[in-house]
Amino acid sequence: MRIKKIFADTFKLLLRNKRQSILTSLAIAIATFVVLIVLSSSYYTTESLRDDLNVDKAMMTLTFTPVNILDHSGFTKTDKALIERKIGKPVRLSSSSYGLYTPVSYKNTIHHLSFRSIEDLKDNSVNLPTILNGKDLKNLSNGIAISDKALIQLTHQNQIEHFLGTHLTISGKKYQIQVIYFGSEVNKMLPSLIVSKQLKNNLMNGKAYYDEIIMPTNRLSDVNTALTVLDEKGTHRKTGMYTYDDKHRLYEETEDQATTVINFIAILSSISIFVAGFGVMNAMLSSVNERTKEIAIRRALGAKKSDIHLAYMMEGTILSTIGGFAGSMMALIFVFIMNTTGLQSKLSVSQVLITIGATVLFGVLFSVIPAMVAANKNVVDGLR
Repeated sequence: MRIKKIFADTFKLLLRNKRQSILTSLAIAIATFVVLIVLSSSYYTTESLRDDLNVDKAMMTLTFTPVNILDHSGFTKTDKALIERKIGKPVRLSSSSYGLYTPVSYKNTIHHLSFRSIEDLKDNSVNLPTILNGKDLKNLSNGIAISDKALIQLTHQNQIEHFLGTHLTISGKKYQIQVIYFGSEVNKMLPSLIVSKQLKNNLMNGKAYYDEIIMPTNRLSDVNTALTVLDEKGTHRKTGMYTYDDKHRLYEETEDQATTVINFIAILSSISIFVAGFGVMNAMLSSVNERTKEIAIRRALGAKKSDIHLAYMMEGTILSTIGGFAGSMMALIFVFIMNTTGLQSKLSVSQVLITIGATVLFGVLFSVIPAMVAANKNVVDGLR
């Protein structure tokens, strides 16, 4: 009953000074919002990474790397049949988005650049790159698109905008640069050149090229069995190397690193809650000074030091709790809006509860000093 009365009195005091209470809680709410938005970004980061790597837990990928990168040999239907007979499971021939190379020259410089068509990128679920110069990747006709990184290496010039419309020589023929796009250092699934389907067929002499075999299993024993039979009887075993690509393992390792960085940023951003806690303490110390006479009257009428102490502890905790819940609601609404616009974001219940718990804890800690100051106010001095 006593605590209930103190709780009710505390709410009345907060409502009496609405402006200060609202501003103090708002500072906590903003700090909470920032922390939760940083945490929610981890989901977007890991999902984007999963999409870029095309990760599937139930799949493993066998790859073929020729000794000569200009050799367009790869897996054959014979290789496919060998593996299926050996492991007793159907496998699928596939082409990566970056494994084909062709000699490209500009003046006296020659580089071996990877190339693919837009159809190849779509088949591998690779997002089209950001266009820096030019108009449309879908209408290359007899021209080509080249990454800025590849163009800089080929021309040895940093200012590459003026190369739009110039010609490069590919397999003895000249092709106009119609598009310059951003070549990512992170997304290695993008080729250096994007060409039309017709040009790709010309460069390949109409030949199909498969540098991957997709296996519907994540068992390393099946993978090793397949590699063994390929090393013994594979069509191009003498001109290249058969290996496997564990994209899921790469994803997990990269995800751990990304999550560590994001969590570190979240810890740094949580300092804002700590700073907002000082705002709570400052507001309460100001409130104590303003209510010196009120505290003295309550003491004179029989209130104990513990009652005054508890009241101010409750006041700071309530302010922080309201701010924590308000910030959490703001973050959840923001995440919902992000998801409706196509940006993947997610907050777990544990993340929200831990953040709210942190705001409550800081509220308690930063209320201790104001509560002690209020409880130890001199009654006689306060009544003068």
